[in-house]
Amino acid sequence: MPFDDADKERIRYHLGYLEVSVAASISFGIPRPLQTVFLVEQAMNNVIPAAIPRVMRYLKVLDDIEDKMVDAQDRLAATQLEDLHLREDETDKLEREYVRWASRLSDILGAPIYAYSQRFREFLMGTNAGSIPVR
Repeated sequence: MPFDDADKERIRYHLGYLEVSVAASISFGIPRPLQTVFLVEQAMNNVIPAAIPRVMRYLKVLDDIEDKMVDAQDRLAATQLEDLHLREDETDKLEREYVRWASRLSDILGAPIYAYSQRFREFLMGTNAGSIPVR
C-alpha cells in the first residue's frame, strides 16, 4: 500500500472530505459523500509509486499553509508594527494558496474536492459545483 492510514486521513482532510464514518444517506438535503469518496479511496490505493513523493510534498505544503493561517490570527488585531505594515488580506491570500495546492492534490490523484466542504465553497461557487442554480 502506498499510503498509511495517517496519510490517507490527511489526503481526505485536505480535499475537504468528512472525518467521520459514513452516515445517513441524506442529511439536511446534502447527499452523503459516497458518490465521490470511492474515487478518493481508489486513487489513494492505485497511485503510481513515482507520484507518492509529490503527493507527500503537497500534503506538507497544505499542512504548512494551514499552520500559517492559524498563526495569522495573532496578527489580525494589528495593521502596523513600527515601520512594518502587515497585510490586511493575509488570511485571504493564504486561503487562496490553500485552494491552489488542494486543487493540485486533487489533480494528481484524479479525485475531486468534496463539493460540500465549507473550506472550498467560495472556490467552487464560481464553477457551479456543489450547488443547484435556483432563480
